[in-house]
Amino acid sequence: MAEEGQRSKLDERPRSATEREWETFVRESESDPLRHVGSVTAPTAEVAHEQASTLFGRFATDIWVCPATEVSRFSTETLGGEPGGSERGADTETNADAAPDGGCRR
Repeated sequence: MAEEGQRSKLDERPRSATEREWETFVRESESDPLRHVGSVTAPTAEVAHEQASTLFGRFATDIWVCPATEVSRFSTETLGGEPGGSERGADTETNADAAPDGGCRR
């Protein structure tokens, strides 16, 4: 079993200056927890859902797409050699595509 490490927020930058990034979570059966499988870049939640379904939904019973700016990521490791410690979504704005509570859509 891996040792428990200190988790810090990771510095993540958007991939596109013109479209939004959406984190994708799937559940393969009713008894399974949601699992993060990746992200897609799309202008709306509906388009993100279509893309996520094509890429990740082969065996999924549920697919959730969440605005990446509303997701905070914590890790014991850094990505791409960048030191951890900064927060994604620190200056989020109101999102018309998000669920009423600002969360994910399914």
